[in-house]
Amino acid sequence: MIHDKSGLYHLARLMKAGGIHRLVVSPGSRNAPVITVFCNDPDFHCISIVDERSAAFFALGMALALNEPVAIVCTSGSAALNYAPAIAEAYYQHVPLLVLTADRPVEWIDQADGQTIRQRDVFAGYVRRSVELPQQTNSKDALWFNDRLISEALNTLTNPAGGPVHINLPFAEPLYGFGGNDQESAKRIHQLTLSSQLTIASLNLFKQEWENHPRKMILAGQFAPHDDVTELLHYLAHEKDMVVLTETTTNADDDAFIQTIDRCLSAIGSKKADYTPDMLITLGGQVVSKRIKSFLRKAQIMTHWHIDPIDWQIDTYQHLTHGVQLSAAEFLKQILSLPLSKNNQQYFTNWQHIKQTSQIKHNDFLSNCSFTDLKVFETVFEAVPSQYDIHLANSTPVRYAQLFDHTKNTKFLSNRGTSGIDGCTSTAAGYCYASQHPSLLITGDLAFFYDSNALWNPNLPKNLRIILINNQGGGIFRYIDGPDTTNLLETYFEARHQTTASHLAKAYHVDYMEAADLSSLKQLLPAFFAPNERPVILEIHTPPEQSAATLRAYFDYLAQDNS
Repeated sequence: MIHDKSGLYHLARLMKAGGIHRLVVSPGSRNAPVITVFCNDPDFHCISIVDERSAAFFALGMALALNEPVAIVCTSGSAALNYAPAIAEAYYQHVPLLVLTADRPVEWIDQADGQTIRQRDVFAGYVRRSVELPQQTNSKDALWFNDRLISEALNTLTNPAGGPVHINLPFAEPLYGFGGNDQESAKRIHQLTLSSQLTIASLNLFKQEWENHPRKMILAGQFAPHDDVTELLHYLAHEKDMVVLTETTTNADDDAFIQTIDRCLSAIGSKKADYTPDMLITLGGQVVSKRIKSFLRKAQIMTHWHIDPIDWQIDTYQHLTHGVQLSAAEFLKQILSLPLSKNNQQYFTNWQHIKQTSQIKHNDFLSNCSFTDLKVFETVFEAVPSQYDIHLANSTPVRYAQLFDHTKNTKFLSNRGTSGIDGCTSTAAGYCYASQHPSLLITGDLAFFYDSNALWNPNLPKNLRIILINNQGGGIFRYIDGPDTTNLLETYFEARHQTTASHLAKAYHVDYMEAADLSSLKQLLPAFFAPNERPVILEIHTPPEQSAATLRAYFDYLAQDNS
Protein backbone atom coordinates (compact mmCIF):
# COMPACT_ATOMS: atom_id res chain seq x y z
CA MET A 1 0.00 0.00 0.00
CA ILE A 2 1.28 3.47 -0.91
CA HIS A 3 1.87 5.82 2.05
CA ASP A 4 3.69 9.09 2.77
CA LYS A 5 7.08 7.35 3.28
CA SER A 6 6.84 5.22 0.12
CA GLY A 7 9.16 7.63 -1.68
CA LEU A 8 11.88 6.87 0.86
CA TYR A 9 11.66 3.14 0.14
CA HIS A 10 11.89 3.94 -3.56
CA LEU A 11 15.03 5.97 -2.86
CA ALA A 12 16.56 2.92 -1.22
CA ARG A 13 15.66 0.68 -4.18
CA LEU A 14 17.04 3.10 -6.74
CA MET A 15 20.26 3.58 -4.75
CA LYS A 16 20.74 -0.19 -4.68
CA ALA A 17 20.12 -0.37 -8.41
CA GLY A 18 22.73 2.36 -8.88
CA GLY A 19 25.35 0.53 -6.82
CA ILE A 20 25.24 2.86 -3.81
CA HIS A 21 25.42 0.72 -0.68
CA ARG A 22 27.46 2.71 1.85
CA LEU A 23 26.10 5.41 4.13
CA VAL A 24 27.71 7.50 6.85
CA VAL A 25 24.92 8.46 9.23
CA SER A 26 24.89 11.16 11.89
CA PRO A 27 22.30 10.81 14.66
CA GLY A 28 19.13 12.87 14.83
CA SER A 29 15.37 12.63 15.00
CA ARG A 30 14.16 14.20 11.75
CA ASN A 31 16.32 11.73 9.82
CA ALA A 32 14.86 8.80 11.79
CA PRO A 33 12.90 7.56 8.73
CA VAL A 34 16.12 7.37 6.70
CA ILE A 35 17.92 5.57 9.51
CA THR A 36 14.99 3.15 9.90
CA VAL A 37 14.79 2.25 6.22
CA PHE A 38 18.49 2.02 5.38
CA CYS A 39 20.06 0.70 8.58
CA ASN A 40 17.54 -2.17 8.74
CA ASP A 41 18.28 -3.19 5.16
CA PRO A 42 21.09 -5.78 4.91
CA ASP A 43 21.98 -4.51 1.43
CA PHE A 44 23.30 -1.29 2.95
CA HIS A 45 26.44 -0.82 5.02
CA CYS A 46 25.79 2.00 7.51
CA ILE A 47 28.18 3.50 10.02
CA SER A 48 27.49 6.21 12.60
CA ILE A 49 29.63 9.32 13.14
CA VAL A 50 28.27 12.05 15.41
CA ASP A 51 30.04 15.14 14.06
CA GLU A 52 28.53 15.95 10.64
CA ARG A 53 31.58 17.83 9.39
CA SER A 54 33.87 14.94 10.24
CA ALA A 55 31.33 12.42 8.91
CA ALA A 56 31.21 14.12 5.52
CA PHE A 57 35.00 14.18 5.18
CA PHE A 58 35.16 10.55 6.32
CA ALA A 59 32.72 9.66 3.53
CA LEU A 60 34.83 11.68 1.10
CA GLY A 61 37.84 9.54 2.02
CA MET A 62 35.77 6.37 1.55
CA ALA A 63 34.62 7.49 -1.90
CA LEU A 64 38.21 8.23 -2.91
CA ALA A 65 39.36 4.80 -1.75
CA LEU A 66 36.50 2.85 -3.33
CA ASN A 67 36.11 4.95 -6.48
CA GLU A 68 32.36 4.79 -5.99
CA PRO A 69 29.62 6.99 -4.49
CA VAL A 70 29.12 7.12 -0.72
CA ALA A 71 26.04 8.65 0.93
CA ILE A 72 25.92 10.90 3.99
CA VAL A 73 22.76 11.30 6.08
CA CYS A 74 21.92 13.98 8.64
CA THR A 75 19.03 15.53 10.49
CA SER A 76 17.52 18.96 9.77
CA GLY A 77 18.79 22.44 10.59
CA SER A 78 22.41 23.46 11.10
CA ALA A 79 23.47 19.79 10.91
CA ALA A 80 23.24 20.07 7.13
CA LEU A 81 25.41 23.19 7.05
CA ASN A 82 28.24 21.26 8.69
CA TYR A 83 28.47 19.20 5.51
CA ALA A 84 29.43 22.25 3.43
CA PRO A 85 33.26 22.09 3.64
CA ALA A 86 33.41 18.44 2.55
CA ILE A 87 30.83 19.02 -0.19
CA ALA A 88 32.92 21.89 -1.59
CA GLU A 89 36.03 19.69 -1.50
CA ALA A 90 34.17 16.87 -3.26
CA TYR A 91 32.89 19.32 -5.88
CA TYR A 92 36.34 20.54 -6.85
CA GLN A 93 37.85 17.05 -6.72
CA HIS A 94 34.92 15.55 -8.68
CA VAL A 95 34.22 12.99 -5.94
CA PRO A 96 30.71 11.41 -5.93
CA LEU A 97 29.06 12.15 -2.56
CA LEU A 98 25.31 11.61 -2.18
CA VAL A 99 24.09 14.14 0.38
CA LEU A 100 20.81 13.17 2.07
CA THR A 101 19.47 15.86 4.38
CA ALA A 102 16.28 15.30 6.35
CA ASP A 103 14.08 18.39 6.57
CA ARG A 104 11.00 19.71 8.36
CA PRO A 105 7.69 20.00 6.50
CA VAL A 106 7.87 22.77 3.91
CA GLU A 107 4.99 24.70 5.49
CA TRP A 108 7.08 25.25 8.65
CA ILE A 109 10.09 26.86 6.98
CA ASP A 110 10.70 30.37 8.43
CA GLN A 111 7.92 29.90 11.00
CA ALA A 112 10.15 29.84 14.10
CA ASP A 113 9.90 26.08 14.36
CA GLY A 114 12.83 24.24 15.95
CA GLN A 115 15.73 22.94 13.84
CA THR A 116 14.21 24.51 10.73
CA ILE A 117 16.25 26.44 8.17
CA ARG A 118 16.09 26.93 4.40
CA GLN A 119 17.63 23.65 3.24
CA ARG A 120 16.36 23.44 -0.30
CA ASP A 121 19.28 24.21 -2.67
CA VAL A 122 21.42 25.13 0.34
CA PHE A 123 24.52 23.70 -1.40
CA ALA A 124 23.55 25.04 -4.83
CA GLY A 125 26.98 26.43 -5.68
CA TYR A 126 28.86 23.21 -4.85
CA VAL A 127 26.75 20.30 -6.08
CA ARG A 128 26.18 18.91 -9.56
CA ARG A 129 22.46 18.50 -8.91
CA SER A 130 20.05 19.44 -6.12
CA VAL A 131 16.50 18.10 -5.76
CA GLU A 132 13.87 18.10 -3.06
CA LEU A 133 11.64 15.03 -2.97
CA PRO A 134 7.87 15.36 -2.52
CA GLN A 135 6.80 15.51 1.10
CA GLN A 136 3.80 13.29 0.39
CA THR A 137 4.07 10.25 -1.87
CA ASN A 138 0.68 8.66 -1.30
CA SER A 139 -0.38 8.60 -4.96
CA LYS A 140 1.01 7.06 -8.15
CA ASP A 141 1.66 10.46 -9.69
CA ALA A 142 3.56 11.60 -6.60
CA LEU A 143 5.65 8.43 -6.71
CA TRP A 144 6.33 8.92 -10.43
CA PHE A 145 7.57 12.45 -9.68
CA ASN A 146 9.61 11.18 -6.71
CA ASP A 147 11.29 8.46 -8.76
CA ARG A 148 12.00 10.79 -11.66
CA LEU A 149 13.79 13.26 -9.36
CA ILE A 150 15.82 10.47 -7.76
CA SER A 151 16.88 9.08 -11.15
CA GLU A 152 17.95 12.52 -12.33
CA ALA A 153 20.01 13.00 -9.18
CA LEU A 154 21.62 9.54 -9.19
CA ASN A 155 22.41 9.69 -12.90
CA THR A 156 24.22 12.98 -12.28
CA LEU A 157 26.08 11.41 -9.36
CA THR A 158 27.38 8.50 -11.43
CA ASN A 159 28.17 10.65 -14.46
CA PRO A 160 31.87 10.42 -15.43
CA ALA A 161 32.20 14.09 -14.48
CA GLY A 162 31.76 13.18 -10.82
CA GLY A 163 30.89 15.41 -7.91
CA PRO A 164 28.35 15.66 -5.08
CA VAL A 165 24.57 15.55 -5.45
CA HIS A 166 22.06 16.78 -2.85
CA ILE A 167 18.67 15.23 -2.13
CA ASN A 168 16.60 17.10 0.46
CA LEU A 169 13.97 15.00 2.25
CA PRO A 170 11.14 16.86 3.99
CA PHE A 171 9.39 14.57 6.48
CA ALA A 172 6.15 15.11 8.36
CA GLU A 173 5.42 13.08 11.47
CA PRO A 174 5.23 10.21 12.29
CA LEU A 175 8.98 9.81 12.15
CA TYR A 176 8.86 6.44 13.91
CA GLY A 177 6.60 3.45 13.44
CA PHE A 178 5.34 4.54 10.05
CA GLY A 179 3.83 2.15 7.50
CA GLY A 180 5.87 -0.69 6.06
CA ASN A 181 7.44 -1.06 2.65
CA ASP A 182 5.02 -0.58 -0.23
CA GLN A 183 4.89 -3.04 -3.11
CA GLU A 184 5.17 -0.50 -5.93
CA SER A 185 8.24 -0.95 -8.12
CA ALA A 186 10.51 2.08 -8.36
CA LYS A 187 10.78 3.64 -11.81
CA ARG A 188 14.41 3.86 -12.90
CA ILE A 189 15.63 6.02 -15.79
CA HIS A 190 18.86 4.61 -17.20
CA GLN A 191 21.64 6.83 -18.47
CA LEU A 192 23.63 5.55 -21.44
CA THR A 193 27.35 6.22 -21.65
CA LEU A 194 28.63 8.04 -24.73
CA SER A 195 32.18 7.90 -26.02
CA SER A 196 34.06 11.09 -26.87
CA GLN A 197 36.50 11.51 -29.72
CA LEU A 198 38.53 14.40 -31.06
CA THR A 199 37.51 15.23 -34.60
CA ILE A 200 39.95 14.69 -37.47
CA ALA A 201 40.22 18.47 -37.76
CA SER A 202 41.14 18.78 -34.06
CA LEU A 203 43.75 16.02 -34.34
CA ASN A 204 45.25 17.67 -37.40
CA LEU A 205 45.36 21.00 -35.56
CA PHE A 206 47.15 19.39 -32.63
CA LYS A 207 49.69 17.75 -34.96
CA GLN A 208 50.29 21.08 -36.72
CA GLU A 209 50.91 22.88 -33.42
CA TRP A 210 53.13 20.04 -32.24
CA GLU A 211 55.31 20.47 -35.33
CA ASN A 212 55.37 24.28 -35.08
CA HIS A 213 56.37 24.48 -31.41
CA PRO A 214 59.57 22.61 -30.55
CA ARG A 215 59.56 23.30 -26.78
CA LYS A 216 56.65 21.32 -25.42
CA MET A 217 55.64 20.79 -21.80
CA ILE A 218 52.96 18.77 -20.02
CA LEU A 219 52.03 19.90 -16.50
CA ALA A 220 49.99 17.28 -14.62
CA GLY A 221 48.11 18.27 -11.48
CA GLN A 222 46.33 16.11 -8.93
CA PHE A 223 45.06 12.69 -9.96
CA ALA A 224 43.24 10.20 -7.77
CA PRO A 225 45.32 7.04 -7.34
CA HIS A 226 42.99 5.05 -9.60
CA ASP A 227 43.48 7.52 -12.47
CA ASP A 228 46.49 6.04 -14.20
CA VAL A 229 47.98 8.08 -17.03
CA THR A 230 51.57 7.28 -16.09
CA GLU A 231 52.16 4.87 -18.97
CA LEU A 232 50.98 7.38 -21.55
CA LEU A 233 53.08 10.17 -20.06
CA HIS A 234 56.03 7.78 -19.89
CA TYR A 235 55.83 7.27 -23.65
CA LEU A 236 55.75 11.01 -24.35
CA ALA A 237 58.71 11.69 -22.07
CA HIS A 238 60.89 8.80 -23.25
CA GLU A 239 59.96 8.53 -26.92
CA LYS A 240 59.23 12.18 -27.76
CA ASP A 241 61.61 13.97 -25.38
CA MET A 242 58.65 15.91 -24.04
CA VAL A 243 59.11 17.67 -20.70
CA VAL A 244 56.58 16.24 -18.22
CA LEU A 245 56.15 18.05 -14.90
CA THR A 246 54.33 16.24 -12.11
CA GLU A 247 53.70 16.73 -8.40
CA THR A 248 53.53 14.34 -5.49
CA THR A 249 49.72 14.36 -5.73
CA THR A 250 49.84 13.50 -9.45
CA ASN A 251 50.60 9.90 -8.43
CA ALA A 252 52.74 9.36 -11.52
CA ASP A 253 56.33 8.20 -11.01
CA ASP A 254 58.95 7.99 -13.76
CA ASP A 255 62.65 8.79 -13.91
CA ALA A 256 62.09 11.10 -16.90
CA PHE A 257 59.47 13.24 -15.16
CA ILE A 258 60.30 16.48 -13.34
CA GLN A 259 58.72 15.62 -9.99
CA THR A 260 60.25 18.31 -7.78
CA ILE A 261 59.03 21.44 -9.55
CA ASP A 262 59.78 24.00 -6.85
CA ARG A 263 63.25 22.60 -6.36
CA CYS A 264 64.02 22.85 -10.07
CA LEU A 265 62.53 26.30 -10.56
CA SER A 266 64.58 27.63 -7.65
CA ALA A 267 67.76 26.26 -9.21
CA ILE A 268 67.06 27.79 -12.64
CA GLY A 269 67.94 31.27 -11.42
CA SER A 270 68.05 33.87 -14.20
CA LYS A 271 68.09 31.35 -17.08
CA LYS A 272 64.32 31.12 -17.31
CA ALA A 273 64.26 31.50 -21.12
CA ASP A 274 65.96 28.12 -21.52
CA TYR A 275 63.09 26.41 -19.69
CA THR A 276 60.03 28.24 -21.02
CA PRO A 277 57.71 26.13 -23.21
CA ASP A 278 56.22 27.24 -26.53
CA MET A 279 53.42 24.71 -26.21
CA LEU A 280 51.82 23.85 -22.87
CA ILE A 281 49.43 20.97 -22.16
CA THR A 282 47.81 20.85 -18.73
CA LEU A 283 45.75 18.04 -17.26
CA GLY A 284 44.63 16.75 -13.90
CA GLY A 285 43.34 18.68 -10.91
CA GLN A 286 44.80 21.48 -8.82
CA VAL A 287 48.53 22.20 -8.87
CA VAL A 288 50.21 22.90 -5.53
CA SER A 289 53.24 24.83 -6.75
CA LYS A 290 52.78 28.58 -6.65
CA ARG A 291 56.17 28.95 -8.34
CA ILE A 292 55.14 27.10 -11.50
CA LYS A 293 51.97 29.17 -11.75
CA SER A 294 53.99 32.38 -11.59
CA PHE A 295 56.62 31.01 -14.00
CA LEU A 296 54.09 30.01 -16.66
CA ARG A 297 51.98 33.17 -16.34
CA LYS A 298 55.06 35.25 -17.14
CA ALA A 299 56.20 32.97 -19.98
CA GLN A 300 55.73 33.67 -23.70
CA ILE A 301 53.59 30.59 -24.38
CA MET A 302 52.23 30.39 -27.91
CA THR A 303 49.57 27.72 -27.41
CA HIS A 304 48.02 26.12 -24.33
CA TRP A 305 45.71 23.09 -24.43
CA HIS A 306 43.86 22.32 -21.18
CA ILE A 307 42.36 18.84 -20.88
CA ASP A 308 39.46 18.21 -18.50
CA PRO A 309 36.00 16.61 -18.94
CA ILE A 310 34.38 19.36 -16.84
CA ASP A 311 36.68 22.31 -16.21
CA TRP A 312 38.10 22.48 -19.73
CA GLN A 313 37.81 26.28 -19.89
CA ILE A 314 39.94 26.97 -16.81
CA ASP A 315 42.71 29.43 -17.68
CA THR A 316 44.99 29.12 -14.64
CA TYR A 317 48.11 30.24 -16.52
CA GLN A 318 46.46 33.00 -18.59
CA HIS A 319 47.55 31.52 -21.95
CA LEU A 320 44.64 29.17 -22.73
CA THR A 321 44.01 28.77 -26.45
CA HIS A 322 42.22 25.38 -26.61
CA GLY A 323 39.99 23.62 -24.08
CA VAL A 324 39.45 19.89 -24.59
CA GLN A 325 36.45 18.29 -22.90
CA LEU A 326 37.96 14.83 -22.49
CA SER A 327 39.56 12.78 -19.76
CA ALA A 328 43.34 12.99 -19.69
CA ALA A 329 43.74 9.31 -20.54
CA GLU A 330 41.39 9.50 -23.52
CA PHE A 331 43.09 12.62 -24.87
CA LEU A 332 46.58 11.16 -24.54
CA LYS A 333 45.54 7.92 -26.23
CA GLN A 334 44.11 9.82 -29.19
CA ILE A 335 47.08 12.13 -29.74
CA LEU A 336 49.48 9.21 -29.42
CA SER A 337 47.74 7.64 -32.40
CA LEU A 338 49.22 10.47 -34.49
CA PRO A 339 52.63 10.29 -36.20
CA LEU A 340 54.24 12.89 -33.93
CA SER A 341 57.83 13.95 -34.48
CA LYS A 342 60.44 13.83 -31.74
CA ASN A 343 60.63 16.89 -29.53
CA ASN A 344 63.45 19.42 -29.19
CA GLN A 345 66.02 17.28 -27.38
CA GLN A 346 67.92 20.29 -26.04
CA TYR A 347 64.83 21.53 -24.21
CA PHE A 348 64.36 18.10 -22.62
CA THR A 349 68.08 18.02 -21.74
CA ASN A 350 67.91 21.44 -20.08
CA TRP A 351 65.22 20.24 -17.69
CA GLN A 352 67.00 16.97 -16.95
CA HIS A 353 70.17 18.91 -16.18
CA ILE A 354 68.45 21.26 -13.75
CA LYS A 355 66.73 18.28 -12.15
CA GLN A 356 70.13 16.67 -11.46
CA THR A 357 71.65 19.96 -10.30
CA SER A 358 68.83 20.65 -7.85
CA GLN A 359 69.03 17.06 -6.57
CA ILE A 360 72.73 17.46 -5.73
CA LYS A 361 72.08 20.78 -3.98
CA HIS A 362 69.10 19.31 -2.13
CA ASN A 363 71.20 16.43 -0.81
CA ASP A 364 74.07 18.75 0.16
CA PHE A 365 71.78 21.05 2.12
CA LEU A 366 69.95 18.23 3.90
CA SER A 367 73.21 16.54 4.90
CA ASN A 368 73.96 19.54 7.15
CA CYS A 369 70.39 20.48 8.07
CA SER A 370 69.50 20.88 11.73
CA PHE A 371 66.37 19.48 13.40
CA THR A 372 63.61 21.52 11.76
CA ASP A 373 60.47 20.81 9.75
CA LEU A 374 62.52 20.19 6.59
CA LYS A 375 64.73 17.60 8.31
CA VAL A 376 61.68 15.92 9.84
CA PHE A 377 60.07 15.44 6.41
CA GLU A 378 63.27 13.91 5.04
CA THR A 379 63.49 11.53 8.00
CA VAL A 380 59.84 10.52 7.83
CA PHE A 381 59.78 9.92 4.07
CA GLU A 382 62.87 7.72 4.34
CA ALA A 383 61.17 5.61 7.04
CA VAL A 384 57.67 5.13 5.56
CA PRO A 385 57.10 1.47 4.59
CA SER A 386 56.30 0.97 0.91
CA GLN A 387 52.77 -0.37 1.50
CA TYR A 388 51.54 2.86 3.11
CA ASP A 389 49.21 5.36 1.42
CA ILE A 390 50.21 8.88 2.43
CA HIS A 391 47.74 11.68 3.11
CA LEU A 392 49.14 15.20 3.14
CA ALA A 393 47.32 17.83 5.15
CA ASN A 394 47.16 21.49 4.18
CA SER A 395 49.03 23.86 4.40
CA THR A 396 52.76 23.11 4.81
CA PRO A 397 52.82 19.26 4.66
CA VAL A 398 51.61 19.11 1.06
CA ARG A 399 54.17 21.77 0.11
CA TYR A 400 57.12 20.16 1.88
CA ALA A 401 56.31 16.84 0.22
CA GLN A 402 56.90 18.40 -3.22
CA LEU A 403 60.57 18.96 -2.37
CA PHE A 404 61.41 15.26 -2.09
CA ASP A 405 61.77 12.44 -4.60
CA HIS A 406 59.38 9.57 -3.96
CA THR A 407 60.35 6.25 -5.50
CA LYS A 408 58.24 3.72 -3.58
CA ASN A 409 55.19 3.96 -5.89
CA THR A 410 53.32 5.36 -2.91
CA LYS A 411 49.81 6.75 -3.31
CA PHE A 412 49.55 10.38 -2.22
CA LEU A 413 46.27 12.06 -1.35
CA SER A 414 45.40 15.55 -0.20
CA ASN A 415 42.32 17.75 0.02
CA ARG A 416 43.50 20.10 -2.71
CA GLY A 417 40.06 20.79 -4.14
CA THR A 418 39.62 23.73 -1.79
CA SER A 419 42.96 23.35 0.04
CA GLY A 420 41.39 23.85 3.46
CA ILE A 421 42.78 22.55 6.74
CA ASP A 422 39.34 21.33 7.84
CA GLY A 423 38.73 17.60 7.49
CA CYS A 424 42.25 16.39 6.66
CA THR A 425 42.29 13.80 9.46
CA SER A 426 38.71 12.69 8.83
CA THR A 427 39.38 12.17 5.11
CA ALA A 428 42.48 10.09 5.82
CA ALA A 429 40.54 8.01 8.35
CA GLY A 430 37.71 7.37 5.87
CA TYR A 431 40.14 6.39 3.13
CA CYS A 432 42.00 4.02 5.44
CA TYR A 433 38.72 2.50 6.69
CA ALA A 434 37.43 1.80 3.18
CA SER A 435 40.68 0.76 1.51
CA GLN A 436 41.89 -1.36 4.45
CA HIS A 437 45.41 -0.33 3.45
CA PRO A 438 47.81 1.11 6.02
CA SER A 439 47.57 4.91 5.79
CA LEU A 440 49.80 7.66 7.07
CA LEU A 441 48.54 11.20 7.60
CA ILE A 442 51.22 13.88 7.86
CA THR A 443 49.61 16.96 9.37
CA GLY A 444 50.44 20.23 11.02
CA ASP A 445 49.17 21.23 14.44
CA LEU A 446 46.46 23.70 13.36
CA ALA A 447 44.95 21.25 10.88
CA PHE A 448 45.09 18.44 13.44
CA PHE A 449 43.44 20.31 16.30
CA TYR A 450 40.89 21.89 13.96
CA ASP A 451 39.71 18.39 13.00
CA SER A 452 40.25 16.67 16.34
CA ASN A 453 36.70 15.28 16.29
CA ALA A 454 37.98 12.91 13.60
CA LEU A 455 39.28 10.82 16.52
CA TRP A 456 35.77 10.69 18.04
CA ASN A 457 34.84 7.85 15.77
CA PRO A 458 34.19 4.18 16.64
CA ASN A 459 35.23 3.24 13.09
CA LEU A 460 38.75 4.64 13.36
CA PRO A 461 40.94 1.98 11.68
CA LYS A 462 43.81 0.45 13.63
CA ASN A 463 46.19 0.72 10.65
CA LEU A 464 45.92 4.53 10.59
CA ARG A 465 49.09 6.38 11.56
CA ILE A 466 49.21 10.15 12.19
CA ILE A 467 52.41 12.18 12.25
CA LEU A 468 51.65 15.51 13.85
CA ILE A 469 54.35 18.11 13.25
CA ASN A 470 53.73 20.62 16.02
CA ASN A 471 55.58 23.90 15.52
CA GLN A 472 53.11 25.74 17.76
CA GLY A 473 51.13 27.47 15.03
CA GLY A 474 50.64 27.99 11.32
CA GLY A 475 54.22 27.62 10.15
CA ILE A 476 53.44 28.71 6.61
CA PHE A 477 52.79 32.27 7.84
CA ARG A 478 56.40 32.51 8.96
CA TYR A 479 57.58 31.60 5.48
CA ILE A 480 55.31 33.46 3.07
CA ASP A 481 55.95 37.15 2.46
CA GLY A 482 53.76 39.58 4.38
CA PRO A 483 52.66 38.32 7.81
CA ASP A 484 56.13 38.68 9.34
CA THR A 485 56.17 42.38 8.40
CA THR A 486 53.29 43.08 10.78
CA ASN A 487 53.20 43.04 14.55
CA LEU A 488 50.26 40.60 14.38
CA LEU A 489 52.08 37.46 13.20
CA GLU A 490 51.96 35.27 16.29
CA THR A 491 48.44 36.09 17.44
CA TYR A 492 46.41 36.56 14.26
CA PHE A 493 48.29 34.76 11.49
CA GLU A 494 50.36 32.02 13.07
CA ALA A 495 47.88 31.48 15.97
CA ARG A 496 50.68 30.58 18.37
CA HIS A 497 49.67 28.01 21.00
CA GLN A 498 51.07 25.54 23.55
CA THR A 499 48.60 22.71 22.90
CA THR A 500 49.73 19.10 22.55
CA ALA A 501 47.87 15.97 21.47
CA SER A 502 48.75 13.74 24.41
CA HIS A 503 45.46 14.11 26.33
CA LEU A 504 43.36 13.98 23.15
CA ALA A 505 44.97 10.67 22.28
CA LYS A 506 44.21 9.33 25.74
CA ALA A 507 40.61 10.53 25.61
CA TYR A 508 39.99 8.79 22.28
CA HIS A 509 41.97 5.60 23.07
CA VAL A 510 44.65 6.26 20.46
CA ASP A 511 48.25 5.28 21.14
CA TYR A 512 50.62 8.22 21.46
CA MET A 513 54.35 8.82 20.93
CA GLU A 514 56.37 12.01 21.20
CA ALA A 515 59.68 13.24 19.78
CA ALA A 516 61.52 16.54 20.06
CA ASP A 517 64.89 15.79 18.44
CA LEU A 518 66.28 13.79 15.54
CA SER A 519 67.65 10.85 17.52
CA SER A 520 64.37 10.21 19.39
CA LEU A 521 62.43 10.53 16.13
CA LYS A 522 64.58 7.92 14.37
CA GLN A 523 64.31 5.64 17.38
CA LEU A 524 60.50 5.85 17.50
CA LEU A 525 59.67 5.50 13.79
CA PRO A 526 60.04 1.68 13.54
CA ALA A 527 57.69 1.14 16.49
CA PHE A 528 55.32 3.79 15.13
CA PHE A 529 54.91 1.91 11.85
CA ALA A 530 54.78 -1.54 13.47
CA PRO A 531 51.41 -3.39 13.52
CA ASN A 532 49.18 -2.26 16.37
CA GLU A 533 45.67 -2.88 17.63
CA ARG A 534 44.96 0.84 17.75
CA PRO A 535 45.71 3.91 15.66
CA VAL A 536 48.90 5.73 16.62
CA ILE A 537 49.81 9.42 16.80
CA LEU A 538 53.45 10.49 16.70
CA GLU A 539 53.74 14.13 17.73
CA ILE A 540 56.98 15.79 16.65
CA HIS A 541 57.81 19.13 18.26
CA THR A 542 59.84 21.41 15.96
CA PRO A 543 61.17 24.96 16.45
CA PRO A 544 58.95 27.42 14.52
CA GLU A 545 61.39 30.29 13.94
CA GLN A 546 64.27 28.00 13.00
CA SER A 547 62.07 25.92 10.68
CA ALA A 548 61.00 28.98 8.70
CA ALA A 549 64.58 30.27 8.51
CA THR A 550 65.82 26.86 7.35
CA LEU A 551 63.29 26.69 4.53
CA ARG A 552 64.27 30.16 3.32
CA ALA A 553 67.94 29.18 3.47
CA TYR A 554 67.16 26.00 1.54
CA PHE A 555 65.66 27.88 -1.40
CA ASP A 556 68.47 30.46 -1.29
CA TYR A 557 70.99 27.62 -1.51
CA LEU A 558 69.20 26.09 -4.49
CA ALA A 559 69.28 29.46 -6.26
CA GLN A 560 73.03 29.93 -5.88
CA ASP A 561 74.87 29.95 -9.20
CA ASN A 562 77.59 27.32 -8.99
CA SER A 563 78.57 27.43 -12.65
